[in-house]
Amino acid sequence: MLNKLFVLCLLALLSGAATAQPLRLVAAGASITSVIQRLDLDSLLVGLDSTSAPLMAGRDLPNVGYQRQLSAEGILSLRPDVLLGSEEMGPPAVLAQLREAGVEVIVLNAQANLPTLYENIGAVGQRFSRGAQAEHLVSELKAQVAALPQAPAERPRALFLLSHSAGSLLVGGAGTAGDSLIELGGMYNPVAGQFSQYRSLSAEALLQLRPEWLITTSQSIDQAGGSEALLALQPALASTPAGHKGQLISVDGALLVGGFNPAVVDTLAQLRQAAAQSANMAQRAN
Repeated sequence: MLNKLFVLCLLALLSGAATAQPLRLVAAGASITSVIQRLDLDSLLVGLDSTSAPLMAGRDLPNVGYQRQLSAEGILSLRPDVLLGSEEMGPPAVLAQLREAGVEVIVLNAQANLPTLYENIGAVGQRFSRGAQAEHLVSELKAQVAALPQAPAERPRALFLLSHSAGSLLVGGAGTAGDSLIELGGMYNPVAGQFSQYRSLSAEALLQLRPEWLITTSQSIDQAGGSEALLALQPALASTPAGHKGQLISVDGALLVGGFNPAVVDTLAQLRQAAAQSANMAQRAN
């Protein structure tokens, strides 16, 4: 009788395990979604925000809107177990409403630097039982960063530009993801010591800065209608050293949403090569 009871209990446990459902995950922020992909967790996704949609174009997942303007109703309709995003997602009242409804809301650091990227990868790996895979990915990224070309002694001057919705250009100052890209890319941001965040600058100010490289996002170029149209938003840029030489670098704007994502290493390699190019040209000129 006891043996029969044991077998029945065992069968019930096995049946419960077999019918256990995987976690239902909603992601907010392209960089966070990129980490999810690299840790092979994308099969858990049941929804994502608008910045993540291009990364998961083949899945046709429900779009819950822009990460800073999420809707509790839209997310709850997907019956998620977890909402994973960065400090940039909100508004706070919606996050509080989701928590009250029983959704686990995980908020990761949005600082655009490599240590934060490594920490976020580790946090996601730990939460979703991908610890070993996360450690491997971090080790791989660190090795790739260590193998990047050295930054030149004389760093070229570079500006990071964003196309504003009002049809103007904003320049990235200290504390921005653009400034971090410039620094890690072996270049020098001449406005980092003047202001923080993003600001529009006058034609006179841009000419005085004399950037050798202009860096922007592919999304800013598309929004403006092409590279020439983007630069036409501030004609003075054509008269800078970067404008004369046509030295405009386009990076994926997904790198800047919710902190860096693992693809940032490829962008840093591109910037380091451009910095080395400027250094070599300066040596020949001397």
